[in-house]
Amino acid sequence: MGKGSRKDSCRDGQWVGRHIFVPYNGKIADITEADTATHYLTLANSAGTGAIAGETRKIIAILSRPIRVSGTGYIVFYPNEGATESRWGDAIYAVWCIIKDGTQRLQYNESVANDDWDVYCFGYVVEA
Repeated sequence: MGKGSRKDSCRDGQWVGRHIFVPYNGKIADITEADTATHYLTLANSAGTGAIAGETRKIIAILSRPIRVSGTGYIVFYPNEGATESRWGDAIYAVWCIIKDGTQRLQYNESVANDDWDVYCFGYVVEA
């Protein structure tokens, strides 16, 4: 296979690897923090003991939806652990969140301390 011969895996003429969508349908976290500081949810690790049980591959992105169990605030996710936030109230839809390379974690904070959130995952993308 020559350089740039795969339309879906070529960037600047370089092979960047294959990606696999993994269907998933389950709760991955119950979040209740005593503060509004930044926190991290480990999604996967080499031991397979992250929030996505048994996953050890490198996660690129996650399709998730937080659901407020109790409280009045919102939860904020930071795609790619950047400065741009994605605020969630009690949304009725899921969105993709890019995971910062090499971290295997989702950065978040609550707008009101002690709100209770369940985070559901509907699928994710891993590096093959």
